[in-house]
Amino acid sequence: MFLRSCGREKYRLVWFDLETTGFNPFKNEIIEIAALDNQGNKFERLVKPIKPVPKKVTEITSITNEILLDKPLIQDVMQPFVDFIKGDETSRKPIYLIGHNIHSFDMPFVKAKCAELDIKFPNVHMLDTMRMSQFILTDQWSHSLASLCSLFGIDNKNAHRALSDVYATQIIYCNLCVIFKRDFKSSSPNLLYNKTSVLFT
Repeated sequence: MFLRSCGREKYRLVWFDLETTGFNPFKNEIIEIAALDNQGNKFERLVKPIKPVPKKVTEITSITNEILLDKPLIQDVMQPFVDFIKGDETSRKPIYLIGHNIHSFDMPFVKAKCAELDIKFPNVHMLDTMRMSQFILTDQWSHSLASLCSLFGIDNKNAHRALSDVYATQIIYCNLCVIFKRDFKSSSPNLLYNKTSVLFT
C-alpha cells in the first residue's frame, strides 16, 4: 500500500543487503548480494571469495566454502549489481538505495569494491533504516534488524542471508514510513533522507 501511495512513477527505490567474511571493507570480502526494487525486480548472487570463509561466518550465515566453490568472483558480480541499482538508464527518477546499517557497514564495502574494480557508482540517495528507526522510534532501546523484526512481527526465518534480510528491511521501512507520516504528514523518500540520512552521506 505504501509503495503505491509514495508514487512508483516518482522514485526508484532499491533495498539491498550484503553478507561478508568480516567487518573490514579493505580486508574482508563480499560473499552474497541481494536487492529488490519497488517494481518487484530481484537481484541475488552468491560470490566466491579469494580466501576461505571463516568458520564463524559460516555459523552465522550457513554459507560454506563448498557452496561458493562454483560461484562467480566479485568482479563478475559488482557491475551487474550496479546496473540493477541504476535500473532503466533512460529514466530520470531519483534513486534511493535503502538498507539496514548501510552507512556504517554495507556501503563502505560496496564503495571500496567499486573503487578497486574501477566501477562508477551511480548518483543515489542512501536511506538507512537503522538511522530511520533511531530518529522515529526514540523509545526503542535496540535498533538492530532482529529487534525491529521482533517489534513489527516480521518472521525473518533466514536471517543473515541477504535476500531474507532485504525482505525484512523492506517491511521495516514501510512500517517506519507509516509512523513517520503521522508526525510529518509525508513519508516521501526525499523528506526521510533529509531528516534521517543526510548527515551520514
